[in-house]
Amino acid sequence: MNVNIRYYVLTIAAIFMALGIGIFIGFMLDGQKVFSEQQDTIINQLEQKFKDIQTENSNLKDNVQSLNKQLDYMNQYNKIVFPELVKGRLNGVKVAIIETNNDFIYPGLRNALMKAGATISSITIFKDNLNDLDESDKTDLLNNLSKYGNVDSNHLIESLSQKLTDVIISGQDAELITYLKDKGYIDFTGTPGSTDFIVLAGGSNLKNNNLNIVDIPIIRQAKILNVPIVGVEQSDVKYSYVDAYRKQHLSTVDNIDTIIGQTSLIMVMQGKDGNYGVKPGDTSIMPDSFIEPTQQSQNSTTNSNEVK
Repeated sequence: MNVNIRYYVLTIAAIFMALGIGIFIGFMLDGQKVFSEQQDTIINQLEQKFKDIQTENSNLKDNVQSLNKQLDYMNQYNKIVFPELVKGRLNGVKVAIIETNNDFIYPGLRNALMKAGATISSITIFKDNLNDLDESDKTDLLNNLSKYGNVDSNHLIESLSQKLTDVIISGQDAELITYLKDKGYIDFTGTPGSTDFIVLAGGSNLKNNNLNIVDIPIIRQAKILNVPIVGVEQSDVKYSYVDAYRKQHLSTVDNIDTIIGQTSLIMVMQGKDGNYGVKPGDTSIMPDSFIEPTQQSQNSTTNSNEVK
C-alpha cells in the first residue's frame, strides 16, 4: 500500500477539524450552562422585585385606608364644629351671590353663609350663551339697556354686567332682571335690593371666559356703589380668576369648596382682609383668628373692600 504526502495532510486536517468541532461543541454546551444560570439569576431577581412591589403596594393600601379613616374622622369633626364656630357671626347681613358662569355648583357656599346667620337675598348666575350672541340678539340687548342710560355698543356685555350689579344692589329697574331671565342670559332667584355684601364666584373650566367682560365690571360697579365684595372660586378650577381679583384689590378665597375656605370667607366678611386658600400668591391658608362680634361692630366701617 503506497502512502503519499496527501494522505498525511488529509489525516492531520481531519484530526484538527475533529478537535475544532469538539472544542466548539464543548464551548456551546458550557455557554448554554452560563446563559441558563444568568437567566435563572435574572428571573430570581425579578421575582424578588415583584414580591417587594407587592409588599410595598400592600403597605401603601394600608396607609391609604388609615389616612382615609382619619380624613373621615376629620370631616365628621368639621361638620360638628363648623356650625358652632360660625354661628351668628353674620347675623343680619344680606348677601347677594353672583356666579359669573355656570361651570360650578356652590351648595357649600350657600349653606355656610346661612349657618353664619346671613340672609341670601339673591343668587345670580350668568349663562354661557352671552358669549354667542348674534347680531339680532346684540341689537335687542342694546335697545333694552339703552332704556337705563347710554350704552357703548362695543362693550355691550360690560354694560350689562355693570347695570345688572346696580339693579341687584339697589333694587331699582328690576324689570331688567326679568328681561335677562326671559332671554336665557341669566338665572336669578331672590329679591334685588338691600344688599350688604356681594360674594363674586368666579373661576372657569374654559379658557374663553367672562373675566374681563363680566367679573371686572361687577367689581368696579360694586366699588362705585360702596358695597363690600369678596371674590371666591373652587380649588379645582382650570382657569383661576383670583390673580385678577387681587389686582382689583379684592380679598379672595380660592378653596370655597372646602370647610376651610368657607370659614375663611366668613372671616373675610367679618373684616379679615387678605387672600386665602391653596394657590400661589395667597396670604395664608386662612385668617389667623375670628373677629368677635363686639369687635366686628367697631370695625364695620373699615371693611377691606370699601372704595378708597
